[in-house]
Amino acid sequence: MPSFSQADRGGSPRSFLLLNSDRLPLQPIDIEPVDRALISKEDIEDARLEKSYRVGVEIPVVVSSSNNGQWDDLPQGGRLWRVAVKCKGALGLGLNFNSMSLPRGADLFVYTPDHRFVIGAMTSAEIPVDNKFATRPLLGEELIIEYYEPPMVHQQLLIDITGLAYIYRGFEAPTITNQKSDLLVNCEVNVNCEEGADWQKQKQGVIKILTKVGSKYFFCSGTLLNNTVQDFSALLLTASHCSSDFGGGIATADDFSRWLFYFNYESPGCSSTSVTELTLTGAQKIAASDNPSDMGSDFLLLKFLGDIPPKYHPFYCGWDAGYGNSSFGVCIHHPNGEIKKISTYNTLLGSGTWGSTPNTHWMVKWAATSNGFGVTEGGSSGSPLFDEEGLVIGTLTGGPSSCESPDGEDLFGKISYSWISNGTEPTQQLKPWLDPANTGILKMPGTFNENLAVADFSSTGNVIPVGGTIDFQDLSSGKPDTWHWYFQGGDPAESSVRNPSGIRFERYGEMNVKLVVSNAFNSDSIVKEKFIDVRAVVSPNPCNGVVNILTDINNQDDLVIEVFDMAGKIAQRFAYSGASSESYSIKLPEYGNVFTIRVIHGNQIQSHKVVVVH
Repeated sequence: MPSFSQADRGGSPRSFLLLNSDRLPLQPIDIEPVDRALISKEDIEDARLEKSYRVGVEIPVVVSSSNNGQWDDLPQGGRLWRVAVKCKGALGLGLNFNSMSLPRGADLFVYTPDHRFVIGAMTSAEIPVDNKFATRPLLGEELIIEYYEPPMVHQQLLIDITGLAYIYRGFEAPTITNQKSDLLVNCEVNVNCEEGADWQKQKQGVIKILTKVGSKYFFCSGTLLNNTVQDFSALLLTASHCSSDFGGGIATADDFSRWLFYFNYESPGCSSTSVTELTLTGAQKIAASDNPSDMGSDFLLLKFLGDIPPKYHPFYCGWDAGYGNSSFGVCIHHPNGEIKKISTYNTLLGSGTWGSTPNTHWMVKWAATSNGFGVTEGGSSGSPLFDEEGLVIGTLTGGPSSCESPDGEDLFGKISYSWISNGTEPTQQLKPWLDPANTGILKMPGTFNENLAVADFSSTGNVIPVGGTIDFQDLSSGKPDTWHWYFQGGDPAESSVRNPSGIRFERYGEMNVKLVVSNAFNSDSIVKEKFIDVRAVVSPNPCNGVVNILTDINNQDDLVIEVFDMAGKIAQRFAYSGASSESYSIKLPEYGNVFTIRVIHGNQIQSHKVVVVH
């Protein structure tokens, strides 16, 4: 089944550049919002020690390409279908597609009216085989869906949107960690503070989850796990109660296919808040300890419906299914759906119970650290408990710890109990999935999948004159053995050389560059939009008496700039031995309004007429 990554394709919706919004207004479809007072009452009643955290509800809608939206023809051929939906009061909105079928060459974007947040492009390659999927919520109360249909397409578009994910809390800007602040104000510690310095690999295996259970949405946390055959089969461990609501509802297979997984959702520093949303949609339930009469160790094992894009750099965490205890370690988690946090313990774990079966959980008491008093909160459910070796030994069920009560003990379902003790069927155990070869191994280290090629590149420059050349360098990881470059406006337009040089650009404008790399395990691609800026050799024109001469930085020959007046008489001459810069500023003579500037760079000679406006 193909993967669905809402960050892979990139690009911009065509309407951003081609349509005049005043000339082609788009009236949104107004959707009746939910009763916020009723939701708040339910959340108060549901506030329990299990640390899943409801943040949204699904609102049924009927929006389709056959009955809604508007079509606009594009001047260069093809056409757009757009539709806008609005639900007043939402902090964020997501879309649930019951069906979608995109013709070859077509694509789809979802974005906010202010163009700040964009998902896409999505093509037929990103659509699951059952044509059902969901988009991650975007900030605000209105979304625009834009479909591009290329010329001469005969396949009929099919888009059927049946639900809106209405997010009413937990969708604000990421919280800044206030270092050494009042612990009762904000005690959580960003994973990239000093407390996380020794856990940089493990953090890349911790995932933020937006779960769907019937019509309700919750935040939880989860962990990618390695297995004994190391086949990187995209297994994710979280808590079983993340797949249920507080009223007895259980997530269906259709619900699981719409779960959203956020990778690397963290700030780059200890107190900064910028994040990048890298998401996957959809998972399949593999195993769980979901005995209705006793939750046991409260584990849920999922398998993603698609492959994890190599550019996400996932770490497959190790685990310990033995019975040994630990006196030091951390929990890495997403409290309230926020950026990744880290909590530290430095005392021996206790053995505890959640439910009627004894000794199913580890009991943890958190320690104050340099930048806070990391605890857990709603949304931390399912997050991993790491021991001193960096191995997962438990998954969070809940407990009374909070910033207001940092001394409260939390309970994590033991990996050792989840291994085979919740039941006799493979669907009730971790062992069949984490030790599929039945090796008997009880301790497995974590690892990256270093076989996967991840595309990346750089260049000798980004701004060049018309006719200038650029050299490109492959920076891909994972040992690719084939390369395919695409240069918009370049000569040649394509290359299969690892580090192509001397690519000439003869067209004005900002040009895209794409690289596809492959090896025996996978292929990966990257597109850097507007990467090469091809400008005039002489600018501005007209000018106020001063012009800028843009040169080819890859041409190291001597540079000569000659200025001729209207009579053809040379007025100025500048010579540079070995061009050492890509830009030279020339002040023209004060007499005259028209000059000819001749640029001699090695064997390249160009002449440009310049008008001076005094």
